[in-house]
Amino acid sequence: MCVLTVLMVAYMCVALTVAARMKSAETLSGLAITLTDPDSRFVNQEDVLIETGLNIDSLRYATRHDFDLHGLENRLKASDKLQDANVAILSDGTLDINVTPMVPVARVFEPGKPSYYINSSGKRISAELRYHIDVPVLVGRFDSVRPAQRLLPLLDYIAAHRRSCAFVATVTQEADGNIILIPTIVGHVVNFGDTSRVAEKFALLREYYRHVAPVKGWSTYDTIAVKWRGQVVASRRVKEIKPVELPTEEEMSGDLDINDNETTLPSSPDDLAEPPAHTEDSNL
Repeated sequence: MCVLTVLMVAYMCVALTVAARMKSAETLSGLAITLTDPDSRFVNQEDVLIETGLNIDSLRYATRHDFDLHGLENRLKASDKLQDANVAILSDGTLDINVTPMVPVARVFEPGKPSYYINSSGKRISAELRYHIDVPVLVGRFDSVRPAQRLLPLLDYIAAHRRSCAFVATVTQEADGNIILIPTIVGHVVNFGDTSRVAEKFALLREYYRHVAPVKGWSTYDTIAVKWRGQVVASRRVKEIKPVELPTEEEMSGDLDINDNETTLPSSPDDLAEPPAHTEDSNL
């Protein structure tokens, strides 16, 4: 009996210890949050914890089997502050959350609406006063037909080319869909058309600034259009042609007399109409 009692006590001690370890292994032991960009100005670990909706105190009572990893991951991916998220439970019971903060490529301003940032996939993040980042500005009315994402190929090119990024201050979209670049060189705008042939259009702009602007003058044109293939079309800043002054003499009677060797007066008011002003120079 004594031997059986000793064996029973030993068995209970071992069984209770193993059961306690198994129970501990079935519950979550902690939480670890990792940001792929620790220096992100848009989100920190506290923001991620708020986005999870988890309570740290009650997390240790959650079991691995009942914890909804898929739901938590989808909730984080839906956050406007995060581009991507990966959630897993490690072997020691730690809930590991790895997230990629939002990386904005542009800030969008629409009339009558709060401004917001967008990333390379078109995902939005609300613009808050606590953070600001220097990215190209998009201005215009965007809808399902011409959304802000339509301009992403242009923004990708600008972001990948440092000189182009320094050249462009603002990108606007007009009602007809034309994309207008407002460069840091004040005094004119660039009609970019659409987002096709982006590299070719920037090459045309460089040729204009290198060969045309120094000769024609930097203030001669107010609009530079590169929307057509293989050509640059410029719109003159001064679009009115001054009327031709006719040499006349006014006598005491007030009548106008013209010398025989001078231009005669037109016979009707229609003859005074000025020729149409040429407002564009093509094939620069």
